[in-house]
Amino acid sequence: MDYAVPRAANLPRFQLARTETPTPVNPLGVKGIGEAGTIGSTPAVVGAVVDALAPFGVTHIDMPLTPQKIWRLCREKKPAMAGRRR
Repeated sequence: MDYAVPRAANLPRFQLARTETPTPVNPLGVKGIGEAGTIGSTPAVVGAVVDALAPFGVTHIDMPLTPQKIWRLCREKKPAMAGRRR
């Protein structure tokens, strides 16, 4: 309930392609992949949010990244540039 479910209207148009490269090391010719493509996505999003909040002095955020947590961090921390003259 902390994250909105993406809908088709929220996604850009994309095309799918499939590449098959059987392996000769087992009788079925299959390779295991599991969820390897999704493992790096969550830390990448967290890293992007931390980078975006760096001017507020944020260096770490624990998951889940709820809207309330992000808002609280923005309100508690002052931007690093606040009070400086250019």
